[in-house]
Amino acid sequence: MRSKMNISVLLCCLFLGMGLLGCSAHSYNAKESMAPEQATNAGKAEQTDQAEPKPDPFAYTPPCRECDRLILEEAAKSYIAAQEAGDLSKMILASDAKFKENMSEVIKEKGLWNTPLRIAFHRSIYDVPRCRTFTEVIVTEGGHPYVLGTRLTVDKGEVTEIDSLVTDEGDWLFDADVYLKYSKAEEWPVLHPDDRVTRQDLVNAGNQYFDFIFLDKGVRAPWGTPCARLEGGIYTNPENEHKDTCQIPAPLGEMFVNDRTFVVDEELGAVNVFCRFGDSTTGMPDSHTFVLVNGRYRWIHTLSVNLTNEPVDVPKFIPEPDCECDRAMLMDATERYIAAQEAGDLSKMSLADNVRFIENMSEIEKDKGLWNTPLPIAHHMSIYDTGRCKTFTEVIVTEGGHQYVIGTRLEVDKGKVKEIDSLVTDENDWLFNADNYLKYSMAEDEDWSILSPDDRPSRQELIDAGHQYFDFIFMDQFIRPPFGGVPCSRLEGGAYTNPNSEKKDTCRVPNPLGELPITNRTFVVDEQMGTVNVFCRFGNSKNGMPDSHLIRLENGKYRLVHTLSVNLTNEPLVYPEVPPPDFEGF
Repeated sequence: MRSKMNISVLLCCLFLGMGLLGCSAHSYNAKESMAPEQATNAGKAEQTDQAEPKPDPFAYTPPCRECDRLILEEAAKSYIAAQEAGDLSKMILASDAKFKENMSEVIKEKGLWNTPLRIAFHRSIYDVPRCRTFTEVIVTEGGHPYVLGTRLTVDKGEVTEIDSLVTDEGDWLFDADVYLKYSKAEEWPVLHPDDRVTRQDLVNAGNQYFDFIFLDKGVRAPWGTPCARLEGGIYTNPENEHKDTCQIPAPLGEMFVNDRTFVVDEELGAVNVFCRFGDSTTGMPDSHTFVLVNGRYRWIHTLSVNLTNEPVDVPKFIPEPDCECDRAMLMDATERYIAAQEAGDLSKMSLADNVRFIENMSEIEKDKGLWNTPLPIAHHMSIYDTGRCKTFTEVIVTEGGHQYVIGTRLEVDKGKVKEIDSLVTDENDWLFNADNYLKYSMAEDEDWSILSPDDRPSRQELIDAGHQYFDFIFMDQFIRPPFGGVPCSRLEGGAYTNPNSEKKDTCRVPNPLGELPITNRTFVVDEQMGTVNVFCRFGNSKNGMPDSHLIRLENGKYRLVHTLSVNLTNEPLVYPEVPPPDFEGF
């Protein structure tokens, strides 16, 4: 499974800058199916086995798929014929084709595609750059109604993967008759070129929808008028009124929407998002398809699969009151945190009555965290999110017998800290070197000062930049992150991409490094500093590597990137034997 990919391999590639081919990224080498600790042991075996040539554990070669829109259209037609007949021989399948249903791999003979279905309506979108399609299928007759969402991956006319979500009775708001009625009433034409938005705009729109509804009211999703949402079997605009019935006035709560992948059709202005609501193993499989016209949502279709045998119970959401803070209050909270960490004494902080304490993405008791240990802090830097009353502080400890680099978030309300959330890195964590982290954090090139108002990116631009960084490197070469900042430097663990402070972009990664879900993404945003901090996990949402990326933008481009990654295993991570010639820090 993707959640068990060799994370260390992918991270190493970030620095090796290997000659990756300019092709769509969807490939696994032999080690990507191993758990990280298995891959590490395999790497050790290679180092000790001198009798055989050692394969390069950091190599990644994306597959080169070939297709055009006509090939994708023919593949989608063949899928419809196969589903109507219950006979996959009507499709041209690759000899090693993969099959998925409801986000689990299945054998060819077990999928619904083997059951003849009387299809009442279907509609497809086509992603030519990545050679993928998405088809919505509605079945209302034959004794068993369904609404399906199926993706195909195609290469040279052969289907290499079929990936279906199957919804029926018991699934979220399911009503195939209603889904058919309103789907047939909608027209999704090929848009005039002047009305289209870019691929990146479409991917952004997918992320913004989920981020607003389940994370951050400061996100600015592109709501439009008119707009209609078809969810399971509920339609928000049955009278086809000229108004926005898609918009949700406020977030519905905090929930991770993980494992997002995208099929994008710029000609139709459409993007399909497959994702899971909740964790990346048992969370509800979901499909959201968005159509944008003139950059605004026009239609939204959703399918959600209930994996349990119980009716879906949605508790009434009662939002907590917004936290109250200003920048001075947040700055005071971080100063108190630094004093508390230096003393190993949380009484130096102003804590709320029911504080949550989190370390390395696990909730712990107050007396168990590193904040109880006095540390001689050599350097620290903070950012302040007044929109969500949160802070992020980077702490470097090089003396005292145990070195650390720590990334800590605080949540503050009316001057009291409600939550302390720390990532603690030390020896055996990814590329850890506190001395180097200190050296390069204090370099002349590292300017984290307040930006002039005219140079500040918006909150949304900063969140988008965080998503784009991960989505490009670990998913889709057609994502357009704001690389190109000159200079740009990346400090990763203790390894620095620009040790000579040259006037060039050393942050850029030329091509994706593989496919790895970056889950549980949350953001702390400081517009005055042009900076966003992303907490996330590399891989599975429950046990993937905890990570922090601190990203600064100047003039709309990446300028500085700092990363901390926590190795949760007891095994040391494998590093490449030969680093790039201009790279310091291994």
